[in-house]
Amino acid sequence: MLTIRLLFRCVRILPVRLAGAIGAGLGRAGYFIDKRHRNIAQNNLARVYPEKSPAWHSRVARESFAELGRTLLEIPHVYLRSKEFLLSRITVEGEDVLRELLAQNKGAFLTACHHSNWELGALTFSMLGYPTSIIYRPMNQKPVENYFKTLRERFGATFQSRLSRNIRWIPQTLKAHGNIAVMIDQNINTGIPVPFLGHLANTTTVPAIFALKQNTPVVGVALMRHARSFRFTLHIWPILPPEASGDKEKDTYEFMHAVSKSFDDIIHQRPELWLWSHRRWRTLDENTEIDHGTS
Repeated sequence: MLTIRLLFRCVRILPVRLAGAIGAGLGRAGYFIDKRHRNIAQNNLARVYPEKSPAWHSRVARESFAELGRTLLEIPHVYLRSKEFLLSRITVEGEDVLRELLAQNKGAFLTACHHSNWELGALTFSMLGYPTSIIYRPMNQKPVENYFKTLRERFGATFQSRLSRNIRWIPQTLKAHGNIAVMIDQNINTGIPVPFLGHLANTTTVPAIFALKQNTPVVGVALMRHARSFRFTLHIWPILPPEASGDKEKDTYEFMHAVSKSFDDIIHQRPELWLWSHRRWRTLDENTEIDHGTS
């Protein structure tokens, strides 16, 4: 624990652009060292972009590793720098959409992906003054988890474990007009298969359940990095519910399909900013094999 604290303080001393550049270099090195995750990234890219060459898949996979490394070495700055510094590096587009929806006094779901510096994106809403609870997966080591959770919550956000079976906090948060942030690009065993980037992947149904039952507003959010700098634009867009059919399962599927599809354009613009090295299509991977060399 002391080692982590010392490492954070040392990285915090570095200019954030330099820390990010070092992280990107480490990420590119990791691409060559970590064969397992390199193959996952290349296979994911071959699945989504079969028309592209293997060389293109490899280049984007390598730059995705670089973006992950850049993001990881920026985290000490995200967790330790002032609110004023962090907000000075973020331009927000679509905040009027969120304000308009929140005026309904029903709270809102903020749906997001592992895109660019997602940790900074998650904290932005509490920095802007919006009461926000974030669904996340806790770390296994309790002392490390406690330290990170304290840093993540320093601007007022609340982090709620997705492993907990107690979800009473969700309607309570919405009733108090709070936001709930949830990642929709993780494989969820208890979810339903919904197309993500054109291919079925198990997806959480939580936003759809509350949107269909209580008309809770749902928006998409994504942080887009400016080139390779520590400057970003936070995009916020509304996700309109499909016309209800009265069939609960069908309506849940259609709603989560609309949520997932709303991220297609933002990922396709700069695919290297998304985390290709995780098994988003785990169910498909277990039933099919992709030969990267023939894509």
